[in-house]
Amino acid sequence: MEPVPVPEITARVAALKEGLAREGVPLALIRQTADFYYYTGTLADGWLAVSPALEPLLLVRRPQYRLLEAVPPWPLAFYGDLKEIPPLLAHAGFPEEGPLGLELDVMPAAFFQRFQKLFPQRPPKDVSSLIRRQRMLKSAYEIEQLRRAGRFLDQALEDVPGLLKPGVSEMEVAAALEYRLRLLGHQGLVRIRTWNLELFYGHVLSGVSGVQAAYTDTPSGGPGFSAAFPQGAGHKKLAPGEPISIDLFGCFNGYVVDQTRMYALDSLPPRAWEAFRVIEDLYRLFADLARPEVLAGDIYQRLWQEVQERGFGEYFMGQGPDRVSFLGHGLGLEADEFPLLTARFPHPLAADMVLAFEPKIFLPEIGMIGLEDTGRITPEGVEWLTITPREVMVL
Repeated sequence: MEPVPVPEITARVAALKEGLAREGVPLALIRQTADFYYYTGTLADGWLAVSPALEPLLLVRRPQYRLLEAVPPWPLAFYGDLKEIPPLLAHAGFPEEGPLGLELDVMPAAFFQRFQKLFPQRPPKDVSSLIRRQRMLKSAYEIEQLRRAGRFLDQALEDVPGLLKPGVSEMEVAAALEYRLRLLGHQGLVRIRTWNLELFYGHVLSGVSGVQAAYTDTPSGGPGFSAAFPQGAGHKKLAPGEPISIDLFGCFNGYVVDQTRMYALDSLPPRAWEAFRVIEDLYRLFADLARPEVLAGDIYQRLWQEVQERGFGEYFMGQGPDRVSFLGHGLGLEADEFPLLTARFPHPLAADMVLAFEPKIFLPEIGMIGLEDTGRITPEGVEWLTITPREVMVL
């Protein structure tokens, strides 16, 4: 276990304080798992109280002994019930008037109602956008964790040639790769912020499984193992002449990268190769366009124009009403961070943003053809943090 460096944590909280001061929020209570870890370097059932003018206070219900032994960077106060929080904050000198900052994009309604009763005179203020904007710019420490996640993912995929054989099921391949990733240090959980969106290690799909949409807001879906979790690898067996996509999250110290690679047994249909050449050209175009100060929406529109000119618009990023509205998404502690490569994302790209670029074409009766890589935006261009070679591996 590698702890987050204390200077990293204190710099993050200092930036949050500046943001709260700009927005006129005298007190914010941070609860959401990824945000809590980002600002504390630990996880607990509790809250981080942050005020522009005061040292933060870590309010913890449990675990207590473990945190005392770990010595977190902020002072601790323990509680047993939410009603104890207001007097603890007052005793520590936190402001008792003005807006109360909460992560309202993810806070359950029941929690929100309880807080309204605990702080009846304080209007709620949503600070989730402030936090997400801060988190989309990665520090040198965060980028190194993402690089290491990319290297571990590449190591795991070294096993793929020995796994892909006719008659082997998608699930068998997925399980072997998940086992390998776990041994390399993958935490097993891929955190996602979007309400009711669930993810696992990723999707291993072959042939027509690759064009089967799921309930998730992801380009590929797959049948899954049962109706209780209908996404990802299923019982389908691999067969010669069809595309096999391996779309997996690598993870190190909580930081996730996303990568898709293509494989085939014996051969692929000509139409699949044609689609793959389009994907390769989209990568070159994205690498030329993705620079600081460029609007994500402009890149999105240019890429879509290229796909339509090449005759694949009907099949790009899904089919019909199941098509997704993005070509990429931010990554970090969660798999759906800012920035978003969509038509309407309001913020321009900036140096040290990290996002997954995932152009994919869905060919009926053939399967999904596409790639995905995680890249860091720099003034010189894209630094790719996922490093597995991109060509289709034909076995």
